[in-house]
This record gives sequence, C-alpha cells and structure tokens, in this order.
Amino acid sequence: MKDHFPWEAAPHLPWSHFTSPLEQWQVLPSFVFGEYMYFAATLAALVHAYRSGRGYLLVWLAALIAGTANDLIFMALPLVDNFWQAQATVMLTPRLPLYIPCVYVCFLYYPTVAARRAGLGPWSTAALAGLIGCLYYAPYDIVGAKFLWWTWHDTDQPIARRILGAPVSSSLWVLTFVSSFAWLVGRALGDAVDVSASTFAKGFALVAGLTTALMMVQITIVQQLDGGAPGYIAFATTIALYAAVVWRDRGALGSVARPRDGLAQAVVTAHFATFVLILAVFSPETHRSTGVHQLPGECYVETTDLTGFTRHQHLCVTDFDEDYSFACAAPPGDGAEWYTVCGRPHSSFAAWMFGVVLLAAAGIAVFRTLFGDSLTWRAGGISIRSDDQNRSPSVHPV
Repeated sequence: MKDHFPWEAAPHLPWSHFTSPLEQWQVLPSFVFGEYMYFAATLAALVHAYRSGRGYLLVWLAALIAGTANDLIFMALPLVDNFWQAQATVMLTPRLPLYIPCVYVCFLYYPTVAARRAGLGPWSTAALAGLIGCLYYAPYDIVGAKFLWWTWHDTDQPIARRILGAPVSSSLWVLTFVSSFAWLVGRALGDAVDVSASTFAKGFALVAGLTTALMMVQITIVQQLDGGAPGYIAFATTIALYAAVVWRDRGALGSVARPRDGLAQAVVTAHFATFVLILAVFSPETHRSTGVHQLPGECYVETTDLTGFTRHQHLCVTDFDEDYSFACAAPPGDGAEWYTVCGRPHSSFAAWMFGVVLLAAAGIAVFRTLFGDSLTWRAGGISIRSDDQNRSPSVHPV
C-alpha cells in the first residue's frame, strides 16, 4: 500500500474531481440529495451571515476552517483514522468530498447562531449550542452511514458502541465540538453583531485554532466513565451536564427580543425533512460505493490505537460486522485501497424511520422556536415572553 495524506492527490487511485450527478444517481442516488442539500444550506448560511453582520461572517468562516482542519487532522493520524468518505460528485482529494466542509459549516453555524438568540449566558449558550448541534447532526449520522455516504473501521473500539448504526462517540464528538466552537465564538464576539477588522482577525484565530483542542479535552475526561473509549455513559452524562447548565440559566431565556429569522427556519426545516424523505424513498440495498475504504488484509492482525486500545489492522472480508456487504461486487484482495461495497437492507425499517422522524420533529420544533420571534419559558410561576413588537421581554404571572 502506498501511504499518503488525506489532502494529497494520490494519482495512483482512479478517482475524479468531478462526477456527473446522473452517473452518481446510478450507484448512490440518496447521496446526490444529501450532497446538494448541504451545498445549498452552506450558501444560505453565507447569505445569512452577510446580511447579519461581520460577526456572523466570522462564525461562518471559522466553522469552515475549524471543521475542515479537524477532519484532515483525524484522517491523517493512522491510529485514529477510522472513517472513509464515499466518492461524491465533487471531490477535493480521494478522501475529502467538497460537501464535507459544507457539513461542518452547517452543523456549527446554525446551532451556534440559534443558541446565541436565546439570551443566555456564555456557558449556557455554549451548552445549548452543543445540545442542538447534536440534534441537528444526528439524522445525517444515521442516514448517511446506512446509505454508504461513508464507512467505518470495523473493529475500532471508540466507534464500537452505536445507536441506529451511528457511533455514540460521533454524537459525543458533535456535542463537545459544537459547544467548544460556540463558547469560543462567545469569547471572541460577546454580544456584538458587527465587529472591527482587528476583532474579526483575533476572533477567527481563537475559534479556528482552539475548537478541536477544547473538544479533545472534554472527550478525554468524560470517556473515562466508559473505561477510556467513549460510550453510552459518557454520552448520557455529557448531555445531562449540558442540560443542567442550560436549566440553571433558564430565567434568562428569551431575555433578548429578536425578529423572526425566516431564512434560517426554512433551511433547517429542509435539512431535517431531507433525511426523512431519503429514508422513506430510497432502499439502502440498491446503493453501492466504489472508493477508498478500510484496507483489507490478513484477518485478526492486532494493532494499538492512540488511546491504547487494540483493533484489527485490516478489514477481514470473511468476518466483519458493518452495514455493507460484497453482494454486488467481488470481495477485494489484500492491500486493495480502492474497491466496491454494497448496501444492506434495513434490519428494522420501522426502528430507523421512527428514530429519524422523532429527531426531525424535535429538531424542527427547537430550531423554529429559537429562530422565531418569541420564546416562552414557564418556570417558578413566571412566563417570560420575548415579543418582537415591543422589542423587549415581558414578564407575566402564570
């Protein structure tokens, strides 16, 4: 095998920068929907940021840079590298589709902007952003893996525990990554909408440079609850801690009146609806992905990852437990970097549909509320309502 970094062109592989959407439709039709939905949502976020002020442009740009750098870093570390992207219609490298930076923009920008509208303190805003960022990302994580938009390492311990095919560690990563990003944005911007050029530059360096580091600190601590590899206890505990932080600051919810943000509401609603539609319309067994996947080779050869856990170095093509098969193609030979995997039917379509619909309904409700023109919170006999007509909160006895 030829070793190469994820940002290198790797000319020995038969990949292409551009593939016709019609050609892609023949093998990964659901992927076409997802890829171009994220292109559109990213452009919409840029328009939203441009209309909203320089501070929002900082959020958009920092999301692009911090997110893309995070992906490249983890793909470049051989003992952490545990995922492989499918070949999209637009590829930057054999392992990096253009839509992936767009995914980062979307799941960092929209939750961060939505959380900042709630009128909470800096810690509560960061915690809220992490929670709704996780909610935003979850349908993508479930549906994308099921329809072969990427594949996972078969025996990597940090991604072994899964819910509807999505690793718990992936959700924990989103939770901590978005919260870290939002907290740094708060440090850089405060409550400002527009900022000077120097503040923009300093804020960008702060957010883009430290988001991944803060995420890793959080995960390193909480994953000890599961013995060192992120699992259900670490994920549930982090959700509970973030929720408690938000709950303690609940009296401030809606303290800043905002006009309804129709553009953001529409984009986020379309995001959730897209994944419900994909799951309802397409069949995973009709999908096949030809590209870079886990390296096949001698079975059961152990190696140690960065955290000290052992995993099998190669994909054992006769003994693996991933949501793909070789039913539509010949199994790859040892050392093959480029080969085809085939989607598997739903083991329980009802469970997958129920989970994604539930996440979509909750996501649409939460984001439409945060991007709406009023927030109502009932606690301790007080109803706090932010009303766009008078641009100030009003307090009413319940």
